[in-house]
Amino acid sequence: MSMLREMIPGPTMQFLVLGRAEVRTVKPDLPYIVVSITDSGAPEAVVAESPHCLGVLRLQFHDADRAQRDRVTVTADDARAVVRFVRQHRDAARLIVCQCEAGISRSAGVAAALSKWLQDDDTPFFERFIPNRLVYRTVLEAAYEGEEKGCP
Repeated sequence: MSMLREMIPGPTMQFLVLGRAEVRTVKPDLPYIVVSITDSGAPEAVVAESPHCLGVLRLQFHDADRAQRDRVTVTADDARAVVRFVRQHRDAARLIVCQCEAGISRSAGVAAALSKWLQDDDTPFFERFIPNRLVYRTVLEAAYEGEEKGCP
């Protein structure tokens, strides 16, 4: 598999953070799911077809870390959708691909939160990317809703 970014390994799940241009060509050779985030009102990102892809969750919100009049920010419902999607596929998936327009902020925020929830480690995402803090907090809160912290 040729790709522009490295997979971030973990004890139970690997992660790949990509931008719109990259997700159209990347076809990992292990079972994976895709969380695709595009700007509100933008066309869906093209996700490469692969027999290893178990599902794609599509969300739309802007890369904003606080409410703004002309920006749609991540919602608790968006975050709950991410958590439900991951729970549905986590036994079969070995990789979570998180994609946003540039592959730097929103997708990294989702990946960091999921890695913290599933593996108790978000360090690689804060070292390599600039995770959107609102996305990170909102997804992490959704992951821990109704659970004791630390028990995915």
